[in-house]
Amino acid sequence: MSFLRATALCLSSEIFASLGNTATAATRRWVAMTSGTTIETHLTPALKALLDMGLMLKLSRYRHPDPQMTLNMRVTVPALQARGSWTRLQVAKAGGFTEGRQSFSSFIWNSRLYVAGGRKSEKGPYYRDIWTLDLTKLDAWRQLPDYPIPVSRSGNFLGWNMVVYNDTALLFTGRPDLDVFDLTSESWSTIPTTYAPTAADYAAGVDRPRSWAWPVFMSYDSAMQLVGDKLYVFGGGHGTTVMGCNLFMVLDLATRTWRRLSGTVRVREHGDYECPGPRKTAASWVSADKSRIYLLFGIFDREEAYRNNEPHGETIPFGCSDFWSWSIKDEVWRQERMAGNAPCARTEMACAYNEKLQKTIMFGGFCPNLRTDDVPQGTFPYSYVADTFIYDMAPPPSPNLFEPTRTAPKWQQVLTPGFPTYRCQAHLACDAVTGRTYMFGGWTNSLYIPTRSKLMAKTFGDVWELRVDLPGGHFDEVDVEEEARVARAGPWQRCFACATAGPWRKCGGSCGGRVFFCGPACLRDGWKEHKETHKCRKV
Repeated sequence: MSFLRATALCLSSEIFASLGNTATAATRRWVAMTSGTTIETHLTPALKALLDMGLMLKLSRYRHPDPQMTLNMRVTVPALQARGSWTRLQVAKAGGFTEGRQSFSSFIWNSRLYVAGGRKSEKGPYYRDIWTLDLTKLDAWRQLPDYPIPVSRSGNFLGWNMVVYNDTALLFTGRPDLDVFDLTSESWSTIPTTYAPTAADYAAGVDRPRSWAWPVFMSYDSAMQLVGDKLYVFGGGHGTTVMGCNLFMVLDLATRTWRRLSGTVRVREHGDYECPGPRKTAASWVSADKSRIYLLFGIFDREEAYRNNEPHGETIPFGCSDFWSWSIKDEVWRQERMAGNAPCARTEMACAYNEKLQKTIMFGGFCPNLRTDDVPQGTFPYSYVADTFIYDMAPPPSPNLFEPTRTAPKWQQVLTPGFPTYRCQAHLACDAVTGRTYMFGGWTNSLYIPTRSKLMAKTFGDVWELRVDLPGGHFDEVDVEEEARVARAGPWQRCFACATAGPWRKCGGSCGGRVFFCGPACLRDGWKEHKETHKCRKV
């Protein structure tokens, strides 16, 4: 059995590698290397030959995507790949909202990007402000009234979600009061809510004296979605657990009452396999027909549980690799298949559903169980990624009942010459008016990328737009040839002459640093073309 499973995993690894999906390729081979191979009787000569450690080391040395590979990647299987382009947007007026952020909230309303709360790093500063940027003008960030609830009542503004509802933004913090930001008057208010636990709710761990589902009136890193007049909240941490839970609640905004749908307040000794397990920072979205809520990946934070002496604590984190959906009508969970050119398991990824494209888009994240070798400081047991994927939930039906996989929902990887720096906790948001997809913020470990920073965390305050070669994806605006020469490859620049990626110097001419050169030889080779193409002159 070990040999057959390892064969399937290694073969799928080779297929994903051929498609350019190096993160999933590395994950599949790593699982083959580590699953069941500790049992000596299973390590037959055939299995040892199959588990090629040299190939595993090669995959673990890649970044995902690898900057030296992206220019050579082509769409070879259109059903599993799509062309795309990441463009960093420049805000005309400097100042104001300029620092990078992590653990913040964000959303788009009427072609305006809103960013609220978060922090610069684990040591602070901690923010309770809210800013907005007009995405049609990109003129300047504008500050709005700060979140008025004191820290003593709400805790720090970290890991919360905000969703748009009838020209307002709803903010749930774990308190019975739901905070509301009016997007037209730009003012804050609160809505009181109630909860009447049932006997089953108390059995699921709801605190009887307080009769409230979230201990210490705290919730963070949950998945939150709005469907009609119902607000759904799944998982996350709360006042008595840092590892995450699988409590699933719904708030009826018409009656302002909560109801438990599934899960427990705290992790039990034995798991419930009829619903998703406990986790934090999972991705979630709602289907186009508003019939299902999807839940993907996340982390069961055993490391934090170990530090806090909680049950199930361990020194190794557990990254969730499962995919679920909730039927809003039938109120039952269904486990989904990860079909197609799928992303590897991760957490703290950016994810949003684009109504114009009718696709779910995912970018980046943190892979707690995917090792990275040959970084400047040695080996990391985890990875930060910057790959992009789209998921089609509603393909056209097939008239051929014998070919169901041709029309089943599938993942596709978006191949982009350039990409934002590897990061987690970035936010994706889609403009319902224009159909455009934007990304803001996030952070990465400073040891994982080249940086002059002495801080452990490198946070980002940049705004990006993703264009995809699909109807309505705005890919017609992309200069494909130009992008291949100048697109930024994560923390590295692309040499205009030889196309290698590295910490190159930008052109010092009148172009303002539009292109980069890796050295004097490439500057001589590429100067004439750059001068003619971009009208650059020496200054």
